[in-house]
Amino acid sequence: MAFKRLPVLLVVMVIIAAGVWAFFFYTQETQEFRLIPKEVAVQEYSGAGPTEVGTGWSVKGNPEEAVAEAVAMALAGKKQAAPHFAVLFANSGSDLPAVLSAARKRLEGKTKIYGGTSDSRALMINKKFVRMGSPPHAVETRVQGVAIMTVTSEEITFGVGSADFAKYPSVQQAAREATRQAMANAGKSPAEIPQAVLITPTFGPEDQVLEGIAAVVGTDALILGGTAGGPKFGVFGEHGVYETGLSLAVLYTHLPLVWIFEGGFDTVDTPSGIVTKMAGRDILEIDHRPALEVYDQWLGGQVSTLIREGADLRKIRDVLTLHPLVRRYAAPGGQDFLLFSHPYPTKKALSDKSISTSTNIQPGDRVYLSHGTWETLLNRIGNLPLNAKVRSLYRIRFSGHKFFLSRQGRVLS
Repeated sequence: MAFKRLPVLLVVMVIIAAGVWAFFFYTQETQEFRLIPKEVAVQEYSGAGPTEVGTGWSVKGNPEEAVAEAVAMALAGKKQAAPHFAVLFANSGSDLPAVLSAARKRLEGKTKIYGGTSDSRALMINKKFVRMGSPPHAVETRVQGVAIMTVTSEEITFGVGSADFAKYPSVQQAAREATRQAMANAGKSPAEIPQAVLITPTFGPEDQVLEGIAAVVGTDALILGGTAGGPKFGVFGEHGVYETGLSLAVLYTHLPLVWIFEGGFDTVDTPSGIVTKMAGRDILEIDHRPALEVYDQWLGGQVSTLIREGADLRKIRDVLTLHPLVRRYAAPGGQDFLLFSHPYPTKKALSDKSISTSTNIQPGDRVYLSHGTWETLLNRIGNLPLNAKVRSLYRIRFSGHKFFLSRQGRVLS
């Protein structure tokens, strides 16, 4: 049976997930790194329709100049000056209202914009890893970093919505309203479930955001995205920038959709323990022992060594970021999923031997240690599109039903 043509959404999803997003950490390495995607033999598809995708970036200090340069790069050689959809990210510390205003003006007010802040230290697209010139968290320097992806397609319908959490009684209600806005913006009824939902919330209430979205589109909907970067968070809405809020987009298409997730960390044969005491998002105890003491033991004493040497929090953070804690979940369909929680150091956490994390963890959860490297994470950005493309080759249709085949030819679902 002939394979289906390459889904246009494959390009969209992969670049959104891997192209614009900033890295979680900063490194003191000075050598130049290159993306080295692994070579995979794949079958090419054709005839995806009138679709144009472009990416661009800029680090000009003036927001209007930065947006103009990034947009010009993305639209170079394209037929449409005003694309249907744009994913826009600026580094934390940028003049976000000015960036959004310039983008709307440059795109003639016709483009649906989704996005927010990346990390203050770097941003990335498929063309380049852009390290910002300011010290980490030096938001007062107003270093302007802008990355954009533009999409024009007659085969994909986009809708955008947003919500300022401060204007709603709950985050769940704000997320529900943003989802409904996006569906209406796409010209769809509440009963028409999108093929994908893209989200960028500000830091903290991610679980409540997912609950609100699920109340509208159900728990089986595909939701892709991640938290806006900090330390100064922000997301783009239809009427401005929200310091606490949600930027959301929905996608409707008849094309097959292929997505892939890779954490970029090794989780094989790693130690684990049971979380026995929590305080908010801080792990106080693992196996009834101080959490940081257990974690440091798993790392062979790396954290305690840095503390004795008087290392600053930034250097400790670099080590912790490469060794996130992992929880494993089994979905009803039998798939296994990993949820990574990045520890980050604070003076309080180091003194009381707790672990501050980026996700909500419950007492009784088993957490595993994972390992990563700078090079692995960097090259993962280039490998993800190829892995997703290979995965699409195993997707077939038979009698109107969809099947996924393993590499061994076994039907998975």
